[in-house]
Amino acid sequence: MNTLLESQVYWRLIALAQAVPEVEHNFLFDWICGVLDGPLSTAQLSKLTLNDLKKSPPEGMTSFDDERWKSVVACLHGELPTHLDPRPVSAGESEGQLKVAFASSDGLNVNGHFGKCPLFFIYQVNEKNARLVDIRRMSSQDAEENTSGSENNEVRAELLKGCHLLFCESIGGPAAARVIRHGIHPIKIKRDPKIETQLAELTGILGSQLPPWLAKALGRKDNLINRFDPEHEADD
Repeated sequence: MNTLLESQVYWRLIALAQAVPEVEHNFLFDWICGVLDGPLSTAQLSKLTLNDLKKSPPEGMTSFDDERWKSVVACLHGELPTHLDPRPVSAGESEGQLKVAFASSDGLNVNGHFGKCPLFFIYQVNEKNARLVDIRRMSSQDAEENTSGSENNEVRAELLKGCHLLFCESIGGPAAARVIRHGIHPIKIKRDPKIETQLAELTGILGSQLPPWLAKALGRKDNLINRFDPEHEADD
C-alpha cells in the first residue's frame, strides 16, 4: 500500500497536462518523450531548458508567451502546483485538526467512486486554511489481491486511516458502512465538485458552529447545532 507519491515523473506530467489543456495528453506526453535526450526520468525532465522545448512545440503551444512557457518548465522541473504537492505535518501539528480525504483523479475535482478511484487527496483543515498533506494511492497490487467487494472496501478504508471525512462522487451502502466503522464520515458530492469549494465551506464551518459529531471526532467540547449533515445513503 502506497501513501505518498510513487513517481515524481507521473506527477510532473499530470501538472504539465493541467498547465497545457490546449494539447491532448497523449500528444503532449509523446512530445516530451521526443524532446528528452534519454529515457523518461526526473533527471532527464530537470535537464530540459526553455530553448529545448521551444524548438518543436505542439501546435497548441506555438502562441504561448514567456509566462506560459515558464509554467511548463516549472512543471517539468518538479515545481508542482499546491494541489499536487503535499506538505506532510508532524503529529503535533495535526492534533485536533480536521483531516479530509477527496476521491479524485486530478486533485482539482471530486470525481471518483470510492470503490474504484485509485487516488485520495488528503487535506488538513482548520478555521483559517486548508493544506494538502498527503496523496494516498490504491496500488494495482492491492487491487489485484483484494478482488471481493468487502476486501476492497476494507483496504480502502484502511488507506484513509486518520481521516474524519471522505468526499466522493458516489459510494455504495456496504462500502459506506465499512468506512463509518473506521470512524470516517462519507459525503457524496451533489453540487459543485471542485475541491477548493468544499475546502472553503469546511473552513467556514470550522470557524463557526460545529455539529456535535464533528466536535466529538476532533476532541472538542463544542455543543452546537448540526449545520453539516454527512450523507451515508447508498447508491441505487
